[in-house]
Parts: sequence; C-alpha cells; structure tokens
Amino acid sequence: MDLEADPGKARGRAEAALAPTKRQVARTRAVVDWYLNTHYGRPGDPGTAAMFCDPSRLGTFAVQREPLLAGEGAALFQLLIALAMFQRRQDVQIAAILRSLGPDQAAELTDQRRLLALVDASACDKIKSVDSLIYSCDLAKNPDTKQGTCLSRPDLACHLKRHTVWMKRYGHFGKVPTSAALVVREAAARDLADLLRQARASARGRLARAKAAEAALCRSWRVSDKIAAMFLSLISNPDLTPGISGWEDVDWRYYVVVDSNVDLFLTAIGYRGTKTYAARRAFIQALSAQINLQAMNRRLRRDNPRLVQQAMFLFMSAANRRALPHDCMHLRPASCAQCPKDVVALCPVRSAPLRRRLPLVGAAPQPPANDAASTPAAPSKPLQTGPNAGAMRLQRRLRGAVGTP
Repeated sequence: MDLEADPGKARGRAEAALAPTKRQVARTRAVVDWYLNTHYGRPGDPGTAAMFCDPSRLGTFAVQREPLLAGEGAALFQLLIALAMFQRRQDVQIAAILRSLGPDQAAELTDQRRLLALVDASACDKIKSVDSLIYSCDLAKNPDTKQGTCLSRPDLACHLKRHTVWMKRYGHFGKVPTSAALVVREAAARDLADLLRQARASARGRLARAKAAEAALCRSWRVSDKIAAMFLSLISNPDLTPGISGWEDVDWRYYVVVDSNVDLFLTAIGYRGTKTYAARRAFIQALSAQINLQAMNRRLRRDNPRLVQQAMFLFMSAANRRALPHDCMHLRPASCAQCPKDVVALCPVRSAPLRRRLPLVGAAPQPPANDAASTPAAPSKPLQTGPNAGAMRLQRRLRGAVGTP
C-alpha cells in the first residue's frame, strides 16, 4: 500500500494549526536538509531504532532488530521500558544508566511475564492493579540511603523498590515496568503487540486508530503523549524505521515528539501559538506539509512530520551533537562557512565547547537545572488533573515526609 499522503489531506490536517510563515518554512527546510545530509540513516541518530538496537549504546537493554521489525510483543515491551527512561535528562546520561545495568537486571525490568509473576507473589495489595499502583502506591527513595521505600509498607521487600534503585531516576520511577505489564494484563491482551492490535481494532479511521493506540499506552505510569509518540513512531513510521510494516491502517504522521529541544527550535523560528502539546504538534505537521522531503531524498515520503521534528530535535541538542563524532560542530569553524545562513543563524553550537564534563552514572544526584524534579512546585501552581495526578500529589506529600528522592 502506498503510504504517501494526499497533499490535500495534509493541508486539511494542518488547517487547525497556526499557519507557519514563509520564513519559518524556509528556516525549517534548511535545518531538515542539514539533518538529512548529516545524520539521517546513521547509527548514531539518537532516538531512532538504530540507537535502541545498539548494544554499544544501551548495553543489555538493546532490542534485537529483527524481532522489533516483526512487531514481536517481547521486543516491543523491552523497547517501551527502555524508551520511557528518556525523559527530563540528557540522552547520553540515560544511555549510560542503561549500559550500567547487568543482564539479569535488564531481563527483570523488561520481561512482562516475570513482572506479573512478581506482582502475583507480592503481599502488597497496592500493586495489584493499574489504578492502585498509580493512585495508592507511594513508592519513593530514602533520602539518606537512596534505597527504595514507601510509607505504606516500608519494611516489605518489594520488586518496585529495587527497580527504582536500578533505574536511577525519580523515587517513583520503579513503577514504570510493572504498570506497563499490568496495562497489558487488564486489557486481556497476550502481550504489548496484542494490546496495540486491540486498540486499533476498536477505532475507525486511520487517525482514530493512531489516537487509540496512543491512549492505550498512556495508561501506563510515566508514559505521556511524548513517550507514546516516540514509541509508536519507531514501530510505525517507515522512514524513521526502514523495514517496519503492519501499520498501514494507522496515520503514523500523527506521532510527533515535542520535547525541550523541539521547543527551543520553535521559539527560535518565532512560534507564537499556544503551548499545548496538540498545538505544537499541529504546527509541526503544518510545517511538514510545506516541506517536500522527496526533493531532498527520493527514498522518503513527501510529508513526514516526525522526520521534520527529528531534525529540529537533533539540531538543537548540543549534548547529542557533541557525542556524535561526525557532527559538523567538530569541524568548526570551517564547517560553519559551508552552512546556509538560515542554519548558521539558528545553530546553538557555533560557540559551544567541544568537551563538557557530565555527571558519572551512580554519582551523587545532581539534577540538571531544567529537570522538573529539581524545582519544588510553586505554591500557586494549579491542582494537577489527569490519570496520574493523584499519585503525583501523593509523591509531593511523601517527599515532604522522607525528603526528595
């Protein structure tokens, strides 16, 4: 089936978005051209299947490529857990954490059946369902020992407590693997692949199926719109993951990842729309509808918002570019003279240092300045709503009792 979008449909999809200016389209097109010629298709391209299948990048967390392309449930579950780690920290730091985990640890964190067996064997009733895990489990880290703990049953040995230590993230992050396994079980699905098939079968129309798959994933703890888009684009977008198939019934162009680097790019080109995820996604889709990727690389579909967004992300990510030896920043200043003015004007690494000391994995926690966990919530912040809001408020109360994880 030809996956090429009808240009009329692409324009219609973007009608609700703030229309990009000619200047914004031109500057974005220049950066996309830079990305396609510098990083696209290379093993080091961060956030792509090549990275998640590379043991040198992710250690024993790396997913085998053939099972992933075949859409096997075990490979998809392993990818989801690995990918969920990549939020609110630099990619190079998260990759280092994953490499630090041994084979037995990685297997326990990414094996759906093993996780469910641990749930069934547990004496704690707060981890038996998705809702109880999200709203009642108060998993955290002891501020002195850095070990997993909780207020409900602090003396009970629990696999979530060791998972939160292994994963080296927030105190509640150890919920992620178990919540994903419970989501699959509660849908009466065999595995993650079956869950996604069920979600797609429940909807009519390609866009509705894309949203249904996203909603199914977002039931899991710490799986947001962004994480769901990262995951689903990797397993459905034929230009992002060449060789992938089986998602022709889904509008994979819906999956766009909006992170802090993409936000920086949108700000740099003068985006003036609202800051909701949907509004920014729609604006990127509107930009993509006016950028003919086939004119730059004939193997690509004409309109692919996820590749346009990937160009924005990598262009603005100094940490990722510094870690890639083939990036043009390592050939400055000669490389800058070869770039179009639009690219040079936006480039965040023109004067950035080539070396930077990063925190070692396992060192004393030093949250980055842009880490939301490092900044206490302002007293006037509106009450959070949504499926995870109750647990997040509980975590804030817990931090007040036992310290920030």
